[in-house]
Parts: sequence; structure tokens; C-alpha cells
Amino acid sequence: MDKEFSKLFGARVRYFRNLARLSQEQLAEKLDCEPTTIGYIETGKNNISFAKISKLAKALGVEAYQLFIFDRNVPEADIVQEIVKLSETMTTTQLGILHKFILSASNMNNKKE
Repeated sequence: MDKEFSKLFGARVRYFRNLARLSQEQLAEKLDCEPTTIGYIETGKNNISFAKISKLAKALGVEAYQLFIFDRNVPEADIVQEIVKLSETMTTTQLGILHKFILSASNMNNKKE
């Protein structure tokens, strides 16, 4: 595999692993491999077979194709997914602040139109 491709793929794996709030050890356990293997995949030093991509995606809670979206701009669906995941562990107070922030940002957008 191309080195740049491996690095981009690894960055996506790391992104979704962090989004899923999994350590390298926890993800390795789900994939029945060593934590160092996850580290090597995330840094682009190790490739993963197509046979294991489906298992990896399932462990990360994403569709396999999402691991291959290398656009430098994070896709809108990923941003929404990340906000939802982060909000699941927020307190009521934090959720209230987030809600006010989103409303404020939305109102700023409406004023520009």
C-alpha cells in the first residue's frame, strides 16, 4: 500500500477509535490482535487486510467506507456523529450550554441570509 494512503487510513482509524472512546488496548481486544498492531495501523506502519476492515469498522461503530474518506475537511456526517457521541457523556448543565451555543450559532447564520 502507498505510504501516504496508509497514514491517511491510520488517521481515520485513530479518529474513529477516539470518537468511540476506545483505547488501543480495547480496540485490539475486539479485533483479537496486539495493541502494538493498532498503533502501527494508526501511524501507517502496518497495513490491514480487506478481510479485517469490516471487523475493524464494526468494532469502531462505523461503516467501512467511512475509514476511506480522506478529505482534509471532516465530512458533515462525522461532525454530527462526533457531537452526538460527546453529548452522551455530558451533564445536564453542559448539554444546556451546548444547546445555547448551537442556537446562537444558528441565529448568526440566519442573520447572514
